[in-house]
Amino acid sequence: MIGARLTGDVSAPQLTRMGLGSPGPCGTTTLTPVGETIIDRRPYLQRMTTHSGMIVWTAPATAGATVSITTPDGAPVMRAEADVDATAPLAGGRAQMVAALDGLSPATRYCYEIQSNGQPLLQGGTFVTAPLAGSGAKVSVVVLGDSGEGGSDQHALLRQMQTLRHDLMLHTGDIAYDSGTLADFESKFFDVYSSMLWSSPMFPTSGNHDYETADAAAYRQVFALPENGGAEGLERWYSFDWGDVHFVALDTERIGDAQARWLAADLVANQLPWTVVYGHRPPHSTGEHGDTVAFKQFFVPIIEEHHVDLVLAGHDHNYERFRPQNGVTYVVTGGGGRGTRGVSGGPLTAFAESVIHCIVVEVEGNKLSVHAIDGVGREFDSTVIQKAAADTISRNPDSGE
Repeated sequence: MIGARLTGDVSAPQLTRMGLGSPGPCGTTTLTPVGETIIDRRPYLQRMTTHSGMIVWTAPATAGATVSITTPDGAPVMRAEADVDATAPLAGGRAQMVAALDGLSPATRYCYEIQSNGQPLLQGGTFVTAPLAGSGAKVSVVVLGDSGEGGSDQHALLRQMQTLRHDLMLHTGDIAYDSGTLADFESKFFDVYSSMLWSSPMFPTSGNHDYETADAAAYRQVFALPENGGAEGLERWYSFDWGDVHFVALDTERIGDAQARWLAADLVANQLPWTVVYGHRPPHSTGEHGDTVAFKQFFVPIIEEHHVDLVLAGHDHNYERFRPQNGVTYVVTGGGGRGTRGVSGGPLTAFAESVIHCIVVEVEGNKLSVHAIDGVGREFDSTVIQKAAADTISRNPDSGE
C-alpha cells in the first residue's frame, strides 16, 4: 500500500513541507554537459561533522578534479583536490573519487562546485555542517529502510521525501536489493536518490540483503562511514554526533559480544542529552520476521540501561511503533519502497500499518518527535518524547553541569 488506510496519533504539530523546483541557496544543483559525460555516480556527502566532511563520486581515474567551496554569496572558502579511493577499485578505468573537506565552521551552509581541468562538472552543490553540541539547534532527520528495488513505490516515496526539511538521512538497511551487488547500489540507490544525496549526508546501516554479496563488500566500498567501531566493527558499526543528538548505527548481521561491548562503551562515553540507535533487524516486531532474539539478548539490556531514547529498525516491510519499553521507544520503519507485508500488532504495539513510508525525527530542546509520512504524503502517525529540562542539561557536555 502506498497510502495508509489507518491513522494513529496525529496530535503532534504537522511537519512543515518544502516546495520543489525552485533554485536553492547556491543555485540549481546540476551536472554540466561536460560533467554528464565524465561523472557516473553523482556526488554524495559522507562523514559530515561540525568542521569536516567528504564529497564522493565516480569518474575516469585519469580525470582528476578539484572541489571549490564558497559561501552562498560567493566568497571563497577552500579548494580541495580529489583523490582516487584506492580501497574502492572499479572496472573499466573508473575510480571512486573523494574530496576531503576540513577547517569548516559548525552549522554553516556552504556551496560547492566540482571542476576538472578548469571546466565545471557540477554546479550549485550545497551542504550544511553539523551544529555544535549544546547549541540547542534543531535537528531534523529523514529515516527510511528496505528501499532498494527501483520500482514505483520507491519513486513515489522519494517524491514525498524531497518535500521534507531535514539535515541528514539515515537508512536502516536493505539498501540495494536483491543481493547488495555494486550494480544494485548504483541503479537502486545512487541513481534513485542522487537529487538528495548531493546536499544531504547519508549515514546508513547494512541489512541482510546488503550482506548477500561478498560479506557486504559493496556496501563497505561505496560508503565512507565513521571509523570508530574498533577493529571488528570497521565499516560495520559506528556512532556520530549531530548537535545534541548521539546516533549509533548497529550491524544486526554481526550481533555478538564484540559489538555489545563496543555499544556499552560508546553509550558510557556519550554525554549528549539525546540518543538514537538504529539497525536493520528489529528487537520488537509483529510483522513477518518477528522479534530478533539476538538483538534482545545482546543489545536491549545495554540500550535500556543507558536510557536510549529511540531505537529504529527495518527488515519487516511495514511501520510499527511500540509503547515505550523501560523508557525506550522502538519503531520499525521498513516501508521504504520494496513493497509491504502484513503486520498484526500486539499488546505492546501503539500503532501499526502496512504502508510505504519514511519517518522524520525532529529534536529541539527537551522534545523529540517522530512523524510517519506515507507514499502519498500524508502524515499518518506521530509520537513525542519529552524530557525535563534538567535531564537535557545534565548530559550536556557544554553546560558546565
